[in-house]
Amino acid sequence: MISLRRKFVPGLLVGLLALPTFALAQNPSVAPMIRLLDSDRLPEARYPLVVELISKRGDAEDLQTVFEKACNDFSPKTRLAAFQTLAQTTRDRKIKPAGDLSQLSTVLDRAIESKDVSLQRQLIQLVGLWQVKGLAGDLEKRLQDGSAKGLTGVILDALADLGGAEARSVIESLTSGKHSKSVRAEAIRALAGLNVDAAASAAAQFLADASPRDNLNSVIQPFLDRQGGPEKLGQAVAQQEISADVAKLALRSMLTAGRNDEALSNPLSAAAGLNATTEPMTKEELAQLAQEVQKHGDAARGEKIFRREELNCYKCHAIGKAGGEIGPDLSAIGGSSPIDYLANSLLFPSQAIKEAYKTLMILDIDGLQHTGIVVDQDDDRIILRDAQGKEKTIAVDDIEFEKEGDSLMPSGLTKFLTHQEFLDLVRYLSALGKDSGYTMSADPTVYRWRIYPRPPGKVTGELFDDDSVRNMLFEYAPEKWQPIYAYASGEIPVGEAKSIARNSVVFLMADFDVTVPGNIAIDLPGQQGLTVWVDDERVPVEQLQNVNVSQGSHRLLLRIDTATYEPSAIKAVIRKGKSPAAEYSIKVGL
Repeated sequence: MISLRRKFVPGLLVGLLALPTFALAQNPSVAPMIRLLDSDRLPEARYPLVVELISKRGDAEDLQTVFEKACNDFSPKTRLAAFQTLAQTTRDRKIKPAGDLSQLSTVLDRAIESKDVSLQRQLIQLVGLWQVKGLAGDLEKRLQDGSAKGLTGVILDALADLGGAEARSVIESLTSGKHSKSVRAEAIRALAGLNVDAAASAAAQFLADASPRDNLNSVIQPFLDRQGGPEKLGQAVAQQEISADVAKLALRSMLTAGRNDEALSNPLSAAAGLNATTEPMTKEELAQLAQEVQKHGDAARGEKIFRREELNCYKCHAIGKAGGEIGPDLSAIGGSSPIDYLANSLLFPSQAIKEAYKTLMILDIDGLQHTGIVVDQDDDRIILRDAQGKEKTIAVDDIEFEKEGDSLMPSGLTKFLTHQEFLDLVRYLSALGKDSGYTMSADPTVYRWRIYPRPPGKVTGELFDDDSVRNMLFEYAPEKWQPIYAYASGEIPVGEAKSIARNSVVFLMADFDVTVPGNIAIDLPGQQGLTVWVDDERVPVEQLQNVNVSQGSHRLLLRIDTATYEPSAIKAVIRKGKSPAAEYSIKVGL
């Protein structure tokens, strides 16, 4: 039987969508798909796929057709998807729609009127990407009158892409101390692409004015990405008086990005009062250090050090598959690596890089540096995964130079540790997968959670309800959820969760995928003060041993009132339930 939806699809679309992607790629003409766009019988859900196929194979005139449709005919959701596809096509294929592109301004006006921030952001990016220089003045006006509120950064980036003396003057004026720290940081980032010397001077002044509460990542990162950037910033930093705490935070930002360029780390280390370099150790010194770790190191303290924000270990490494994939999973590292090797790897991570984690450094034609592990590559592009876990696509034609890089775990992270803390950290790594309490649970345990900092009062009071929980935590500000990883034992101390949430009521969320529908059982310690939801349905604690779940992605949500919850730690085990039992997998990763 043919479904009603399929009956109204043009026969040509049915045939196209039935073909595998490689078969479509062999078709030299996009004319049939252009006709589908002009048809009034194409289902809304099919537009993004057809747009993608045209964008991958069409010429500038074909892209112009998509552009005109996106501006005038598509629904808001499809319009955003179409512009995103066109932007990616320009990055990948170095091609843009033909004709007059100034119509972007009219579409942007409508997006501002409808308060569609995602579309506004994409349209502003396209102004710079497509070099629509006639709209530079329009962007400057929006920047000054605040009509594109919350989009300062993307407007500055677009102006930087457009270039020109006037754009640079506008951007440079926003780096001065009379503006807010957030605006200054955005302007410095944009200015780095136009004049790295001026940007370095502004960034050094920003660091001199900064406090430990300021986010320095957006000020440091632009210089790490640009050829000669660390040297320019390092020279400017050496001319400023920067507080020790701010210098340490700047170093942390640099190191957690997978970089330790001496030209920048040395002046920052001097300002922080830290030794700039560490000399390699002899075999005898390593052996002595290993004995000290064995005698004086404490694995329990070391596990807490591993979890510290300034080290950011989970960004690159996983334990129990929970965490990053930049470096190896450390679940069993203690059973396979001697202590002296572990200590040396922390001090000098680039001395012995495993084959699967070797990096590639690419310099592109714009002078930007990209360093990461090669995820995928073909004749047209290379995809790198950087130290932040983000993937970057670089067109092969844009590569100016490439070479094998150092480890994404930079030397220097141990600068932030005392000698005893270093001993404890190495002792913890040596215990993983070997010592009691530091081996991964054999039960299907949740190791990667999300936690909600500062949950609103409407869901922390006694009269909370399911609708408020759903609206306040998932609809209002879903971006606030941040990862929290279980200890090797599978537990998360309630006190630690409470300190992150900054509230006596803690919300924890885990995700799992069901491949075969059926029943699951959820083991949780304690009952008093604990509320449980599977997706949006509240499940009484006494019914957790038989929960029916459908095929697809699901969410386990816990509300823990620490004032009445008695266990000192939370641990969740998701098992197969009564027949019919579900088949599922617990989500891990970052």
